[in-house]
Amino acid sequence: MTFEKAAESQIQEGMAAGLFDNLPGSGKPLALGDGENLAGANWLGFRVLRNAGMLPEWLNLAREIERDCERLDRLDAEHAALCQAAARSGDWHAYRLPIARVRDRYEALARTLRRRQDRFNYDAPGIRSERPAIWVEYHLERLDRRMREAGAPGDGTAGSARGHRVLW
Repeated sequence: MTFEKAAESQIQEGMAAGLFDNLPGSGKPLALGDGENLAGANWLGFRVLRNAGMLPEWLNLAREIERDCERLDRLDAEHAALCQAAARSGDWHAYRLPIARVRDRYEALARTLRRRQDRFNYDAPGIRSERPAIWVEYHLERLDRRMREAGAPGDGTAGSARGHRVLW
């Protein structure tokens, strides 16, 4: 007996026994909204799993990646606000540690995000599902350039709140 016939047989037996009676949403059309093309030919299966709270690990990872991207955007905005405040006040020394702490948090989160993106791309079912990975060093240089352009003294890097670099 093939797998399909065995599965169909169990479904028929369950229907005859009334196991599918009075299920939530019974008699209503399926709400086909977001994620219809999520997994190509398997989208319905993934949708049923998602509705049951059971997603493949790579899709759960996609959610984590989205949350990390949003947090990274908030840290970027916080860094920009601190640089603007330091430039307006002209007291870069007072803002040195807060800026360095935000940069450290940004770097830690960006590296975590990169690891998650790499794992996602490894686990994703196809090349079209993959996501471009963040280039951490580029973004750290962008934060440092923002400080230089805002008028930070010295080399214009925030250094590190943990003392890994020379602080200005």
